[in-house]
Amino acid sequence: MVDNKRKIILITAPGSGIGKKIIENLLKDDYEIITLGREGSKPFVEELILNGYPIHFIECDYLSEKSIEDAFSKAKELTKQITGMIHLVGGSLISKTVDELKYDEFREVIEVNLDSAFLAGRESFKWMKETGGGNIVFFGSTTGFKPSNKKLPYGVAKAGVHAMTLSFAHEGSKYNILTNAIAPGYVMTDRHKQEIQDKALEKSVKSEEVLKKITLKNPMDQILYPEQIYPLIKLLMTTKHIQGQIIKIDSGQIMG
Repeated sequence: MVDNKRKIILITAPGSGIGKKIIENLLKDDYEIITLGREGSKPFVEELILNGYPIHFIECDYLSEKSIEDAFSKAKELTKQITGMIHLVGGSLISKTVDELKYDEFREVIEVNLDSAFLAGRESFKWMKETGGGNIVFFGSTTGFKPSNKKLPYGVAKAGVHAMTLSFAHEGSKYNILTNAIAPGYVMTDRHKQEIQDKALEKSVKSEEVLKKITLKNPMDQILYPEQIYPLIKLLMTTKHIQGQIIKIDSGQIMG
């Protein structure tokens, strides 16, 4: 069982590049965390458990309605109430032009990014409705506002997450459920660091040259790191007034 004296947050995809940093910071701020993840996330969470941190792991398949429902049932065995839910499942997955793109590839990206958000969001909404409210945070993307080359499915999925955020906020207002989304630009996770090294090797250039092209996409000429998202996460997990917002954190890449 959890310690009900702490605020309890449920997080999906705890082993993701952004997820790890968010969890580490939430634990420092004395939150207790219930994570829903696949097998690959388990070692990260188990190490934290071994080190005495108040965190729990429930294995689930984000793309299975039954698996998500079962995972939430197990979470309810740990605690009567969660104060927040952060959904981190996602990824662009595929880089193809429209004419190259297969329908099953399109559907895969939609399922991973949009369908998974709906399932976790719906179960959180139902739980919070019964227990007096809470704060939900989805992850969108700047690609949901402005197209990126060879990322049509990802842009469509994230635009869907943005729209879904507004519906959750609209319907949740009467139940004290506050729903917002964070729309980052390029985030320098460990996976992206490896991609930059691979691309540099492929083009026979220095990694710094590849990185420079990425930073030039925003007027501040800088890179966003996972830990820099945390202050916004903390705000959205505690706010009582920010509702139905898709907040860009992109160094000014998309203004207005």
